Amino acid sequence: MEQPKAGFFEITEADYREQLAEGIEPEFLLKPGRYQFVRGRHPNFKQGDLDPRNTKVMVSLPLDLDIFKYFEQRAAELKADSYQTMMNHALREAMERAAKASPPPDYSALLKDKRFIKAVAERVQALSSPTRKRKRSTKAKAA
Repeated sequence: MEQPKAGFFEITEADYREQLAEGIEPEFLLKPGRYQFVRGRHPNFKQGDLDPRNTKVMVSLPLDLDIFKYFEQRAAELKADSYQTMMNHALREAMERAAKASPPPDYSALLKDKRFIKAVAERVQALSSPTRKRKRSTKAKAA
């Protein structure tokens, strides 16, 4: 495997002033000097690596002490990897349980109800009727 290439580049005072003159803000510029760079490689991501389920985020949130102690003790008793993994698992179970508890509404019965279809058709016709008065904008009234 080929090693990443390293090198140097230099920012002169003239380069720095030229970029300032172009309107680039000083906080986004490298100061005059010599800089080393290393050309790296992107990691080889596999399909699913960036899936939300496989992506970890760092958060800082206050927990009740008894909840924290519970997961810490359970992890120690079960010789689990960490209490964080156990908390994540418990939260995922709660999330999946909630998703199953409230399935999306089933409208198939409405689609079979002829009275409902007739009412929708009448409403659509009333809204698209050419005799229906349209509200004029205030600009049109002023003209």
